[in-house]
Order: sequence, then structure tokens, then C-alpha cells
Amino acid sequence: MSDEAAPVLTSSAPPSLLRSGMLSLVTSAAPLVVALVALPLLARHLGIERLGLLALAWAWLGYAALLDFGLGRALTRMVAASDAGESLEAPIGAFVSTAHRLLTVVGSVVGVIGVSLAPWYVDRLLHVSVELQRDALMSAIVFSMTVPAVTGASVPRAVLEARQQFRDVNLVRLPVSVGSFAVPLLLLPFTASLTVVAMTLAVLRVWAWWRYSRLARAAMPPRPHDAPRLAYLPPLMRAGAWMTISNVLSPLMTVADRFLIASVVSVSAVALYAVPWEAIMKLGIVPGALTMVLFPAITRASAMETSRLVPLHAAGVRLLTLVVTPICALAALLAPWLIQFAGGAQYAGVSVTVLRILSVGVAANCIAAVPYTLLQASGRARWTATLHLFEIAPFVALLWFAVHQWGIVGAAVAWTTRVVIDAALMAWRAQSVAPLPRSLLLLNGAAVSLVILCAWLGASGRAGHRATLILAILVLTLTPLVLWMRRSEVERRVLGEASGRG
Repeated sequence: MSDEAAPVLTSSAPPSLLRSGMLSLVTSAAPLVVALVALPLLARHLGIERLGLLALAWAWLGYAALLDFGLGRALTRMVAASDAGESLEAPIGAFVSTAHRLLTVVGSVVGVIGVSLAPWYVDRLLHVSVELQRDALMSAIVFSMTVPAVTGASVPRAVLEARQQFRDVNLVRLPVSVGSFAVPLLLLPFTASLTVVAMTLAVLRVWAWWRYSRLARAAMPPRPHDAPRLAYLPPLMRAGAWMTISNVLSPLMTVADRFLIASVVSVSAVALYAVPWEAIMKLGIVPGALTMVLFPAITRASAMETSRLVPLHAAGVRLLTLVVTPICALAALLAPWLIQFAGGAQYAGVSVTVLRILSVGVAANCIAAVPYTLLQASGRARWTATLHLFEIAPFVALLWFAVHQWGIVGAAVAWTTRVVIDAALMAWRAQSVAPLPRSLLLLNGAAVSLVILCAWLGASGRAGHRATLILAILVLTLTPLVLWMRRSEVERRVLGEASGRG
């Protein structure tokens, strides 16, 4: 029934993949810059326990954004496929309105559960000190009440991404992502209350939901037969069922370490873990920016022009390897200086080791974002979901053992081990869909091995100050140069062409 879909709004010059990806990357880099400024100040002025609670709130909001049960990604694929001429079981507008209604209800239910469990969570699970208990409880309640706005916003945003309105998406996303760090920092001269921070961030989330909805209504004007109906839920859930599993389990495995550290070690230990974690995990903006653009492009290529899948896959992997691995290698080499800058002298111990270990995992995880996106966008989300289902039990067991044995260093080892194995399996499966040349696979392996080498050199003390700086300069210059010179003419053309909308 794609002939009934709302007309696609096109411009005379649709954005290229490279241009759209760069726009998303520049917008996404702003929170990283703010975080680099904010984290040292927050670490010094909030205190370790309060910063640990704030880190848990960041993790909670990040996970709540993925409680759309895969419907956001599924809708992006459905809208893009509908625009490419694929037949659907109902008008695409009806699927959108049904998903929006469903996720608003789901977010409300999760919010109510969060409010109900907040006293037990703060008192029994986190063991917050007496003087912070009331502030921690009230902020937990406010963050729980924010969940409907977070889940509801994923639907209009999915429509905008499918219609390639990345500029509009980024202009809404920017203040929300920057606000996570800027709001606590700007409030420091007036108050250190987590409740006030939570209320301000809640206002930002509600505004984003409203703004995304306004923009989506302009991109896909509602029509009478687009009203939500229960009959549209089964095909909608089928489209998002496998993405749901990955979208729930993958971030759950990502944030589980913080909550386990808080319950097994202490809330203060979460802060020692959160500083290196937040510093290196901000690199996730790079694959996030690229895959946001790649996902609808791969969906269209799967429906219309399968010959574009291999160059899209290769170009994405090459770009991420080019950008991410030199930064991870430098982070592993210069970990003591980075930790000193990010958190101060109080973090210059075990947090340095955590940063080096996480750098290896982040390099592999960022590169794996492209094969993961390829599999989901080409209709193979069942495989990624099955992999995550098989991963969760061994990972939780490994995490539990490692945290009990080695504390926050064990948590870093467990997470890095999981994501490296996950990345290798994702790359192996993606080869059957859009096989990469062997030379590119070898370069990827060499790039991750370089990060491991830099982590080992930094930890062993075998690299002196002068040698460290020389090696850092070589990593920063030679790795991107080699990777970029190896790109093919087909990749250049795919990156430069319009992303397939017209």
C-alpha cells in the first residue's frame, strides 16, 4: 500500500552521505567538547558520591532513549522502504501514529514503575549516604517521569531521519545532548541539587519531543486514515521485534557495569569508573552520526540497488576506522594525562587502567557499528538479536565475577571482552551480505591491534615521554593517511552521490 504513503518531500539538492555524516558528526562533537570542560569541574565541585549519582542518571536517560523496543529503527526502515516503492500492509502514516501512541503509553508505564521503585532503589540498592538520600530520591522520581518524553520522541525523529532531514534532527538533538553536561555545570554557582538538575533536563527532553513532533508533521502531514489502530500493531511489532531485542539487550549490557559496581563496590567507585568511561565513550558520537545517515541509505539500496551495498559497507567501515582508532590509540598512550585533565589527581590511579582497557573495546565497538547497521537495515535484525541473546548470560556471569575479583578494572575487562567478540561476529556475518575486500579487513584488524599495543606500552612504562609523543604523532598522522589513500573509486562515488532519495 505504498501508493498511499505521504509524498516524499525532496529538495533540489539532496545531501550526500559524506556531507550529511559530517553535519551529524559536527553536531555530535559539541557534547564531547562540553563534557571535556564540564567533567573536571563537576568532579571537583560535586564530590565523588554526587557525581556517581549523576553518572547513573546519565546512564538511565541513555537507556530510556532505547526503550522504544526497536520501533524507532523499524519505522526509519519502513518509511525509507515505502519511499523506495516497497509495498506495506497499511499506509505508512498509520504505522507512524500507532507507534507514537504505543511508545507514549510504554514510556508512561515505565515511568510509573520507576517512580514506584525509586525509594527501594535509592535506599536498598545504592546505599546512598543519609545527607544525599532525599536529593537522590527526588531526582530519581523526576528522571523516571521524563521517560514518556524520551520514548515518544523516537517516532517523529525516525520519520525525519528516513526522510533525510538530518539538519532538523541535529538542531533538536544538539541542545539536549549538550544539556546533559552543560546544565549541571551552569547550575553549579547556584546549587548542587540533583533534583534541580533533573527538573531542568526534563524540560529539555519535553521540548525535544514537542519539536520533533512539529517537524515530523510537516514532513509527513497527517491524513484521516492515518489514525492509530490496534490492527496495525502486529505488522509493526513484527517489523521491530528483532530490533527490539538488540535495542534493549545491547544498551542494558552497556550500562549494567555501573549498576553492578554501585551495588557490589560503592557509589563512589561508580565515579572512579564514570570519568574514564564518559571520556572515551563520547567517541560513540562518531558511529552514531554516520550510521544515522547510513541506515536509510542501506535500506534504499537493499530495496532498489543492491550493487551499492558493498561500497556503502566499505566506506562506512573505512571512515570509522580512520577517525576512531587513532583517537583510541592516543587515549591508551596518554591515559594518565587525560585522566588528570578530566577528573583531577583523585582519579589518577585505577581510573587510568580502566581508560586503557576501555580504549580497546571502544575501537572495536565503533567499527562494528557499520556491519551492525548493515544487518539491521537490510532486514537481518534477527541475527543481531540472536547474537545478543546468546551473549547476555555469559557476559553477566563474567561481569559479576570480574567486578567481585578486580572491582572497576574487572568491569572494564568484562565489557571490552564482550564487545571485541561481538565486533568480530558482526563483521563475519556482514561478509555474507556485502563482502569487504581482504585488505580492508586486515587494516581493521591492524588498527585495533595498534590500540592494544599502545595500551600495553602505556601500562608497561616502556614508552618514555619523548617516545610516547613521537609515537602519538605517528599514530595521529599515518593511520588516517593510509586508510584514506586505500579507499576505492566506487567508495568515493557513493560518498559523493546523493543518498538515493531522488
